Amino acid sequence: MSQAEIERRHEEAEAHIRATVMNELCAVMDRTKLPPMTLLRLAARSIGEIYRDMADAHAGIEPCPCGWRPHRETDIEVLTAALRTACARRAVADLGRMPVAGTA
Repeated sequence: MSQAEIERRHEEAEAHIRATVMNELCAVMDRTKLPPMTLLRLAARSIGEIYRDMADAHAGIEPCPCGWRPHRETDIEVLTAALRTACARRAVADLGRMPVAGTA
């Protein structure tokens, strides 16, 4: 698989996850009237719980056959760095590569 294909798959996956999470957060905010920061904190906790569930499924006597082996300390560092980078993301010069800001 080419590097361009890998990047395309990553971008598609990120766009799908972002749109899904954004839609769900907006729906929950509308339904619960909780403030955005509360929901973002809950979403971050949920990601941590999802990581733990996935890590558990990939460890032990009969781990998932995909080959991933969790390394809690470094995995948490990677997840933390991804959150920091995404929060600090600056404007993109190429408008075609900018993430969609909302839904119409």
